[in-house]
Amino acid sequence: MSAEDETLALEKAESLARGAALKWASGIFSRPDQLAHLGQYRRRESQRNNSIQSRLKSSLQSYLEGVDHGLSQLRAALSEVRHVQQALHEVQDIWREGEGTLTKLQPIHELVMEHVQLSVVIQSLPYIYAVPKLIAETRDLIEKQRLLEAHVNLRELESLRDKVLFRLQKVGPLADSTDNQANTDAADLVQHFFAGVQGLSEELNHTLSSLARSAIAVARSEPSLLVSAIRIIEREEFLDAEESKGPMQQFWKPPGRPKHWRQHFFQDLEKGVCARVMEPELPLENINATELAKHLKELQSRVVDELQSVCSLLLPCVPPHYDLASGVALMCHHSIARHLRDILSHDLPHPALYHVLNWITTVYPSEEMMGHPYFSSEIDVSELGPLIPSEMLEEQLSRYTRTMRACLSQWIHKALDVEFTDWLRDQEPEKDQDGFYLSSIQNIVMQMLMENVQLAAALGESLENRVRNAVLYEMENCLIWLREALVKYGIERMKDRTYPIYYIQYLLAIINGCCALSSTISHLQLTETVSPVFRKSNPCLQTSLDKTQKKACHLLLDELQTELQPLFGDIPSRPWLTGSDNVRVICDKMEDFSQYLCKARAPACQYLLTQTERMLAIEYVRAFMHSKFVCRNPGERQQMAHRMALDAEELSTGLRTMGLEESLLCVPLIHSLQELFALIDPSLLSLEVSGLMTAFPDISDDHVLALLELRGDLTRDLRHAVLSTMHRQALTLPDDYRPIFISIPVPARAPPFCLHPSSCA
Repeated sequence: MSAEDETLALEKAESLARGAALKWASGIFSRPDQLAHLGQYRRRESQRNNSIQSRLKSSLQSYLEGVDHGLSQLRAALSEVRHVQQALHEVQDIWREGEGTLTKLQPIHELVMEHVQLSVVIQSLPYIYAVPKLIAETRDLIEKQRLLEAHVNLRELESLRDKVLFRLQKVGPLADSTDNQANTDAADLVQHFFAGVQGLSEELNHTLSSLARSAIAVARSEPSLLVSAIRIIEREEFLDAEESKGPMQQFWKPPGRPKHWRQHFFQDLEKGVCARVMEPELPLENINATELAKHLKELQSRVVDELQSVCSLLLPCVPPHYDLASGVALMCHHSIARHLRDILSHDLPHPALYHVLNWITTVYPSEEMMGHPYFSSEIDVSELGPLIPSEMLEEQLSRYTRTMRACLSQWIHKALDVEFTDWLRDQEPEKDQDGFYLSSIQNIVMQMLMENVQLAAALGESLENRVRNAVLYEMENCLIWLREALVKYGIERMKDRTYPIYYIQYLLAIINGCCALSSTISHLQLTETVSPVFRKSNPCLQTSLDKTQKKACHLLLDELQTELQPLFGDIPSRPWLTGSDNVRVICDKMEDFSQYLCKARAPACQYLLTQTERMLAIEYVRAFMHSKFVCRNPGERQQMAHRMALDAEELSTGLRTMGLEESLLCVPLIHSLQELFALIDPSLLSLEVSGLMTAFPDISDDHVLALLELRGDLTRDLRHAVLSTMHRQALTLPDDYRPIFISIPVPARAPPFCLHPSSCA
């Protein structure tokens, strides 16, 4: 801040102070009676000003004294620094003057080093002379398995060697490269002399390793030997730890350290555990499910025996912090995991693959193996982790599903081939306790599929859903193949009407098998809780089963239709008008056929009866459509109507005899058609046709015209009136109406004004 700015600030502050003082004074002396106290206010303010000024002077004085004291300390420090600097220059000069003198002391330094080495040798001579003998004694103790004594001797030898090497390799402040080389040569000589000590250490380590590999056998026969081995390992671990934190490790390390004997102990223990558990080896080439199941059972037994032996024999011989039970369990776990991955890498049949997956997911973590009550308190199965990664498990589950489905497909094909062969044999199919013909193919397939689902359910919901989805498709394929076999069966029948002998009986057996399967097929369906991924493309087995059953039913009805069709050839005809017994013969054949239909279980039996009635209606009307008969006069039309009424009555009786309580199609249809011929006045035909269309809305113009042609009195005007009525009354089919006339073909009419067909040849 400049001087001018400071002056302005002071003037502003003074102005504010004067203003504040005037405001205060105007407030105090606003009344005349307060002027008497003016002197008091003046004295009080004067005293206050004096007090403030004295405090300011005191503070300023104290501040100045502090500054003066600090300056004096800085002067003293500067003087001391100058003295130190001068002393350092003098020391440097002295060092430069004495540098040449130090080189003259080198011979003395060499003599000192030689003296030190000689003193080390002299002090160590009694021990050095005893080294070969002590090495031999130690080796003999190791061979006799007196391990603790051997280890004591080994420690004496190692201690002597380490002390000599340490004193020889200890470098003084005046040592140079020549001294270091001399010390290195001496150290090499000492190590060569003590080479047997390192051999003893390796021999003892080898002995401990062999004990670790056969730890259970040693603990069972001579547990004190195993305890001695553990004590030696603990001592060596302590020495390793001391060496790693000692002061010597800064520039020198004893040879052979750290030994890591505890680590070697666990490594050798794992080798022994793996050798006992994994022996004997399983030949993985061309392995079958039985051998693999036996191998896994033996592996389970060996693992349980191993862990029980560890808990009962080894745990008392080792310190608690070794956590030996969990360690051995983890060793077994890793060894088994490697073995299983090796097994799964081969091309296994699906039964063998199932044994492996069942062993992994069910047997391994169960109380029969890793969760065994004997050692469950020592081993936590959850800490072991999965035997195979989840990705690999999913891959194997998919692989199992694929192989299982391929085997099922192959098995179903063979079963259907055998079943088809049975259809052609000269032997009646089996019957159940109720006398119904029975086909076991559907139930055999269903049982096989359900067994696979139940096996998969034991391995978890994921595999169960996969297998259910797969067997649904295989069951659908089975039904498709069964329909194809039925088609082949029908073709064989068409070639020779007498072969196969039991054609109808086997068709009934297939129908009854589908009925039985319909009640159990729901067990294969996926539940609502299954992922939409599986349910989205899930086939509808009931629909496929209905198609298969209907295919067998249609073949059965075709057999009846083939027998009845020739009998409909004379309807209508003049012999038929005069009392032909064709319809009676038809009813007799239907009655004979009913003995087969009664061998069909409900609801297939009712379906067959309904289809039989439909077939009769179609064949009866088809005979009228294709007939060349024409009524000559009203008497013949009335006679035809009467004859149709008699046919309807006979057919109704025949259908009741077969088991159909009431005819809902055949008889009503014949009665409706009868009215077309019973009508005397042709002008009312349009009204009658309208009623016929109401009852059967799918009837076409061609059907009506073909029927009216049989009357023999159809004129052009009448034809036009009927067609106009039909076009005006065009109806839509009700949802619950099943078309009948669409199944009745109408022969093509000859074009008008055409010559006789023979003239066109």
